[in-house]
Amino acid sequence: MEDELHDDGAAVREPLDAVEAPEPRRPGRRRDAAKDAAIVAAAHQLLVERGFDAMTMDDVAERAGVGKATVYRRWTTKVHLAVEAMTTAIPALTLDAVPDTGSLRGDLMTIPALIHRAREDAATDLLGPARDHPEIADQLHQRLARDRVTVLRGLLERAQVRGEVAPDRDLDLIAVVGPAVIFYAKAFSGEVFSPELLERVIDGVVLPLALLRP
Repeated sequence: MEDELHDDGAAVREPLDAVEAPEPRRPGRRRDAAKDAAIVAAAHQLLVERGFDAMTMDDVAERAGVGKATVYRRWTTKVHLAVEAMTTAIPALTLDAVPDTGSLRGDLMTIPALIHRAREDAATDLLGPARDHPEIADQLHQRLARDRVTVLRGLLERAQVRGEVAPDRDLDLIAVVGPAVIFYAKAFSGEVFSPELLERVIDGVVLPLALLRP
């Protein structure tokens, strides 16, 4: 703070207690988990009833009993909200759900059946919009791919304990490579995810990278 000057030019400092301390910042309000759940549930219902194209954020807000601003603070676009509703409706793939078959290949080959069963357990086929909207497909893949990478990492660790996987293998890298190859095949080659595609990736990519012997 600049000093004030008397008429004779002498500087006079303002007393320290005269300086106003800045007001402490108020902590932001916590997000209401109940509102989050209500918004996602409303979006899920509207996707089932009307489909993605006919669903609006106004409709979601009205169905959830909240203001439209509340919806946009949480999900900035309809695409983001739709992806949230889709991934919430599809049970996540977890390591505990994959049976220990005694071999890494056997464990990996059970995954297509688990994914298919999870989608059948959903109330309806919410993946339809992903076929018509690339931005939804991309975000949905990113969300689901994280689960797949986590599960594959766990299966590699399980196989390493059994002695199948060499101790010097980079499990983090191998866990990413498998889903990445499948994504490339789907996005750039137009292949549909199937047990046959997974088998090719397992035998041609994952196992040669992971096992002590090809």
